[in-house]
Amino acid sequence: MKLTGNLDAVQVTQLWPGREELFRQNELDVSSVNKIDSAGVAFLVKWAQACQATNQRLLVQGASPELVQLISLYGVSALFDLASSQ
Repeated sequence: MKLTGNLDAVQVTQLWPGREELFRQNELDVSSVNKIDSAGVAFLVKWAQACQATNQRLLVQGASPELVQLISLYGVSALFDLASSQ
């Protein structure tokens, strides 16, 4: 699954109704995400928790340094397998 644009409150609101289908996937490419806010991080946390419920981990590919830092600041790094873009 590849996300593009901003992963913010507006996009999370649009993605939320289809989350069950999205959350079945355990690989996510965020290399084309321009901006992420706290709603975006919360969405990724929910996604990672859904993966954990099926004994999988969410692989986040193309994570920007900013996203890696946000995930670390929120203390949720352990939920993800992160592959940074740099």
